[in-house]
Amino acid sequence: MATIKITLDKRADHTTKDKKFPLVLRIGHARKTRDIPFNLHLKESQYDFETGKITGILNATRHTKRTRKIYSDVDYWIDENEGEIKTWEMTRLKQEIEQHFFKKSPSRTLLNYGAIYLYRLRMERRFSTADSYESALKALIKYRRHLKGLDNEIIKTLYEIKKDKMVPLEEFEEFDMEIKAIDYSFVQNFKAYLVSRSNSKNTPNIYLRSIQAIMNDASKSFQDLSDHKPLSKIKKQSFENAPAPITIDDINTIRKLTLEPNTPIWHTRNYLLFMFNNMGMNHFDMAVIKRFQFEDDRIKYFRKKTHYEGDYFSVLQSDEALEIIKYYLSDQEDNDYLFPIIPNSTTPERLHRVNKDKVKIFNKYASRIAELAGISKKITTYTIRDTWTNIGLDMGIDIRKISSGLGHSSVQVTEKHYGKNVSTKILDEINAKITER
Repeated sequence: MATIKITLDKRADHTTKDKKFPLVLRIGHARKTRDIPFNLHLKESQYDFETGKITGILNATRHTKRTRKIYSDVDYWIDENEGEIKTWEMTRLKQEIEQHFFKKSPSRTLLNYGAIYLYRLRMERRFSTADSYESALKALIKYRRHLKGLDNEIIKTLYEIKKDKMVPLEEFEEFDMEIKAIDYSFVQNFKAYLVSRSNSKNTPNIYLRSIQAIMNDASKSFQDLSDHKPLSKIKKQSFENAPAPITIDDINTIRKLTLEPNTPIWHTRNYLLFMFNNMGMNHFDMAVIKRFQFEDDRIKYFRKKTHYEGDYFSVLQSDEALEIIKYYLSDQEDNDYLFPIIPNSTTPERLHRVNKDKVKIFNKYASRIAELAGISKKITTYTIRDTWTNIGLDMGIDIRKISSGLGHSSVQVTEKHYGKNVSTKILDEINAKITER
């Protein structure tokens, strides 16, 4: 059964310089305790624990009546609702008491609403996006820890899943903050903190946009947050990573390398060439292709990054791709993965994280392949996509067709990524003609 008592919070970080302590209503429930402050700081001599009488401060009689009444009302309410309260978590009990008896408005904290938003993304099976948004919230919690002079520890997750919802872990409760408390000055300082600790120009802006998305969604749900948009005035521009393609000659050199069969580097070359033969396919899309998606010499799939937008592909396989597929075809069930990259037992929630680990392995052996092939450029999963695109542009293929093959939402997106390459080639040709003697 839930219990309550009025007491003083004597924790060192809550004690004032003149040795006063917060007067609190202490709740005990489910082997946990939580305090709700009365917004009074008292010396031990100013509160009588037997009578509940407050002395030695301004309006002491009024404060005594108020604290006694709240205690009495909460105690009666707990007795009346004992059966239902037994099923509650401590967090809910505390919130109910705060709202009913302390007249506190419902909590609109970033972690609490983030839980709602992330759970919705998970229900839509957008696990990659949910993971990215949680990374942004982790960065904010680390910043809040930094402000309190605490170590920058690794945070594995902020949430636990209970029944049909996500719940913030209690260990991060003290670092959470009300959405309304996030103002322009806080965001500016948070951005500076991110920039100082990130090796990428894009990461701070990605995190800020993620947090803005959560706050914007909250503003649509709660009227009191509709005009609260502190991030709208913060610049969050993207810095495009310059494409670093290799050439068709490099691809041919990789094809001719003598590698021992069935070794990690040998499998990596197979995956690299398969991705190249499939319009620079994303590693994740390749890793989750299932046996039933290969039919009539075609690979049919929805691009993972934009599957909710309906990006469907049916790619006729080249002779080289068919040879690679043939090697991996065995006695798989229709719903088994075609390539032995991700275990079939991996749950949908873990797919994204498992793939991230597999990408690291791919990039490690791809670097070794580049070294063996005498290629000075670094080869990663992105290199293959950039290479397929660059070779196509060099051949004079219409950028609209290239854009369609990449699965971009518009030609403008393709031009944003690769337009500089096209412009450079055009300007080189023009300059050569003008300056030719």
